[in-house]
Amino acid sequence: MAYVTVSNWTYDDSLNEAALIATAKEKLSQLKAMGASSGHLVRTGPYEGLIVVVYPDEGSWNRVREAVQHMRKDTSPSEGGVFTGALSGPAVVSV
Repeated sequence: MAYVTVSNWTYDDSLNEAALIATAKEKLSQLKAMGASSGHLVRTGPYEGLIVVVYPDEGSWNRVREAVQHMRKDTSPSEGGVFTGALSGPAVVSV
């Protein structure tokens, strides 16, 4: 069963949009290389966004959890925003 993580990010006027996109592409590509099925940067508003990552199963997530926590902590606010929280769980329905 697929496992999904969603992290919440906030942005301010100092955010460099091009750097945000480049940083997201770089980090999501790293996660994909570590076993993620897909990763998405979702803009939910001018000052908010989500990073959604889908893993094949919870075991895949557990193997990269520590690396993800470091990525979140080490992200520069001007290039990736400010991490405000995360949710995760199994995908009950996938189509």
